[in-house]
Amino acid sequence: MMIFQTKRLSVRKAVTSDVEMYLTLWNSSEVMRDVGFPKGLQITSERICKQIENHNETEFDQTLVVIEKESEKKIGECKIGLPNEKGISCPDFKFLPEYWGNGFGNEIISGLCKYTFSKTRAQIIETSPNVNNVASQKMGKTAGGREIRRFVYHLPTEMQHYTKDLHGIIYHICKKDWLEQNMRIKKITKRKEKSRICKQIIEALPNWFGLESANIEYIENSADTEFYVAYMFEKEVGFFSITSHFPQTSEIYVCGILPDFHRLGIGRKLLRAVEDNLQKKKKKFLTVKTLSSSHPDKGYSKTREFYKACGFHPVEEFKELWSIEHPCLFLVKAL
Repeated sequence: MMIFQTKRLSVRKAVTSDVEMYLTLWNSSEVMRDVGFPKGLQITSERICKQIENHNETEFDQTLVVIEKESEKKIGECKIGLPNEKGISCPDFKFLPEYWGNGFGNEIISGLCKYTFSKTRAQIIETSPNVNNVASQKMGKTAGGREIRRFVYHLPTEMQHYTKDLHGIIYHICKKDWLEQNMRIKKITKRKEKSRICKQIIEALPNWFGLESANIEYIENSADTEFYVAYMFEKEVGFFSITSHFPQTSEIYVCGILPDFHRLGIGRKLLRAVEDNLQKKKKKFLTVKTLSSSHPDKGYSKTREFYKACGFHPVEEFKELWSIEHPCLFLVKAL
């Protein structure tokens, strides 16, 4: 079962045929010395197999296999930490030594951050590299991590004949800071570029944009609107298309965020940028039309929740503006 992918890596749930890779990884002194096991875990294939067989259905808090896409080789493991009551997630990852130095560490941290922040209520991702593992410390800092404290962990007494105390550093990667570091917003002026981005994103959202005739209009007409785009890792992930009918009011004509980037706060930040620009133009109100609650669509229920959370207020329902099958809710926000 595939969990997530990055540019060069894919992450899936472990199966018993992965035992040999884990046996090599976990018994490697090079890999395990920085987590307190200078001679490796000294674990058997039977124990690994049993551990994998005991995995539950969730992807959280259990070992996952990391695969290099190009070669299709298993190159290591990672763990997605389910956040605790404080919203802190503690992930983990390890690679076979022959794959060190290729930038896979930075790539997997980025993937873990994106997945955890978008799929859970985590507000902080906590890493804890060994004080001697400079490479892992750099990975944490590159992802936006801030040093919180240093610690010494004493492994259980019965394990001390083959373990060493772990001296580490706690880094916190905050969701807000991570988003700020990796996201940028740009206003697009070229007509063809606006239509291209609009088409690319709404076609990735069939649950929201299922009417081909309407999509064609959005793609064509967005070229003549004010167009704001959100980029994550230099990839176009969302947009707001704004039109103005009167000097003091503007309307969200169409907008969308790619599914993989939902629940990261991108929509809020993008909308805030739009509002800041409109306020500079002395606009007083921003309006939007969306599918009303008279229609049972679950996707648009989330859309209405988003607008209301951002300060929009429902004004009127137009049952036949679009069609009887698609009742329209008109919302407004004072700027």
